[in-house]
Amino acid sequence: MKIYDPSLNPLRYDWESILTSYRNYVKKTDTVLEIGASTMGRTASLAKLCKKLMGVELMPERKPKDSSNINYMVGDWQKLSDVIKPNSIDIALSSHVIEHVQDDLKSLNELYTVLKPGGTALINTPNRKRLARSIIEMFTGDRRFPYAEHVREYTENDLIKLISKSRFKKYKIVPVVFGIHAGPIYVYNESVPKQLRTLAQFWEVHLFKE
Repeated sequence: MKIYDPSLNPLRYDWESILTSYRNYVKKTDTVLEIGASTMGRTASLAKLCKKLMGVELMPERKPKDSSNINYMVGDWQKLSDVIKPNSIDIALSSHVIEHVQDDLKSLNELYTVLKPGGTALINTPNRKRLARSIIEMFTGDRRFPYAEHVREYTENDLIKLISKSRFKKYKIVPVVFGIHAGPIYVYNESVPKQLRTLAQFWEVHLFKE
């Protein structure tokens, strides 16, 4: 069980998890795509492991400045092939973006288009039925979407249905963190007990273009 103050430790475990997965796939010769600007520190941690990092950010005011092997541009995930050449990306990574896009199926198919054959995409997103949310909804009923900036959130079955409609045929879904991992409260286990998988805080999706 981990307990920490996020003001003292800004590196959240959902990011640590997807970064660890990225390290397992990336090669120094790869061209990598980051969808949605994170922080310069996080982007730099991706870029130092690859040959070139390209980024696509919807909001111009959030677009980072180019530096070293990092090149960011304004673009829409739903129209990714307008700004990224098809079959040009070895690895794509998106952290907490898919729950914000209007057309998630189109976004996945655009991602498939820009990946090279043999390429991999890593996506993380909140679990709609995470532990704290499930407890709250026992008293309030299901949250209605859109909610705040989220167009939707996903259960594992939601993700399976979405991916089954997409061009991706090979994938895996990893549960990330059991406990409370948001806002002012961070009390959690990094591993998720098998029998409590449906209550994980986040999903990490690995998509493979064959």
